[in-house]
Amino acid sequence: MLPLLSIVLATLLAGTAATFFAGTRARWVALATSSVFAVEVAFLFLSFSGWPGYSSALVPGFSESESYAWIHISWMHVNFTVGVDGISLVLILLTAILQIATVVYSWNETKRPAGYFGLVMLTCLGCFGVFVALDILFFFLFWEAVLVPMFFLIGYWGGPNRRYAALKFFVYTHVASIVMLVGLLALVFYSGASSFDYSAVYAAGHGLSTVVQAFLFLALFFGFGVKFPIVPFHTWLPDAHVEAPTGGSVLLAGLLLKLGGYGLIRWAVFVLPAGFHVDLPVVFFVAFLSIVWGSVVSLAQRDLKRLVAFSSINHMGIVLLAIAVGSSIGLVAAVLLMFAHGIVSALLFMVSGSAHHAFGTRDISAVGGATPTTPALSTFAMAGSLASLGLPALIGFPAEFSALLATWDRLGYWVFIPLGILVVTAAFYLWMMQRMFFGPPRGIPSEAHDVPWFEGAGMGILVVFTVLFGVLPSLLVNVIVASPIKGFPGT
Repeated sequence: MLPLLSIVLATLLAGTAATFFAGTRARWVALATSSVFAVEVAFLFLSFSGWPGYSSALVPGFSESESYAWIHISWMHVNFTVGVDGISLVLILLTAILQIATVVYSWNETKRPAGYFGLVMLTCLGCFGVFVALDILFFFLFWEAVLVPMFFLIGYWGGPNRRYAALKFFVYTHVASIVMLVGLLALVFYSGASSFDYSAVYAAGHGLSTVVQAFLFLALFFGFGVKFPIVPFHTWLPDAHVEAPTGGSVLLAGLLLKLGGYGLIRWAVFVLPAGFHVDLPVVFFVAFLSIVWGSVVSLAQRDLKRLVAFSSINHMGIVLLAIAVGSSIGLVAAVLLMFAHGIVSALLFMVSGSAHHAFGTRDISAVGGATPTTPALSTFAMAGSLASLGLPALIGFPAEFSALLATWDRLGYWVFIPLGILVVTAAFYLWMMQRMFFGPPRGIPSEAHDVPWFEGAGMGILVVFTVLFGVLPSLLVNVIVASPIKGFPGT
């Protein structure tokens, strides 16, 4: 059997290194690497064997897995162990889509293009590594590796306050990463796991007492939650988004936030089920707080990028609520919603970047009636807004409907909180569309222009997948449900 995951990692690693040294041709190297990566991921996705193939996997529960000895000493066994199941495979598909869309959208980047495209590639490499790593230290290396390229993307290619935003992003997420690492290492050493591999940690974690699991889960919840981000540790996100270049915002919202959700599911909920159930009141409180706070604060935003950033807090709060529900449908909804948010938020951040290029501002109140001048941009903005508020036939609808259904099954009438907030979400997106793109023209500079081909192509890729998986969500759901849903009742 071919080591498919190692081949994909080698492709990304070689392509990333080549991009850094490609000079003015960096965009072409990045596009070629992204295209090969997309083909490899499509092969993994289409050949996914599902549950029947798990019995022959090297790592139980994963259809594709590899494990090689790395660091073996008397008290520590670290292996190069990677694997994918339906949950990670859906997020890997998201990584491939956003990588190629970001490269195409940023095609005209002229400020040190080799560095810019190299850092984009390195960010996607780190995210792929997080989604496939099945060893604690291997996982942590990739987790931390993602922070470095994003720090430089914000700090060098960002806006006027880029250094402050980059430093704030790094400090918040790095402190949380340390807490997460301490929690994972305490899990290994306290439980007496035979190695750092996921299968050993999973078995050992289930054997811990409920009290110990509860404390360890809180540590991991904080570590993963800051990247989510959860309220009140969300304040780094709007600053980072506003100052980041458009490509950086796309990867930050589309991929980096998903690392927190994936890590929470894989390394906390599945590994420490008793602690998860004990700490559920905290998780529910934080989820509802994030849903309400992110949506209500979005109503007060005049900067289009800040509006999308705060709406991301709201959507990731719904993801956390779906996880907290603790059922199979809740887990499916959480993963599907992470994928949907990754596509839709990336599209809306691209719209924000193109609006800034076209009008010289992102102030929602400064521009009006722009549709005749920028019809393509208006179309992309409407597609992203309708998908974000959950219009049927777009990817946001099946994801949010599943999350609400799971919440109703578990919490009954509490579902009216996120359901009511969806009305607020519709309000601020429709308000944005009405102010910027409809009505009589105002505040449109004479040099305003519609999106160039490369920006339109990048957004077009995302619109295609928004419609495709909105009409055929079963393409993703069938992959997710083929995974063993461990740690949830009734499974």
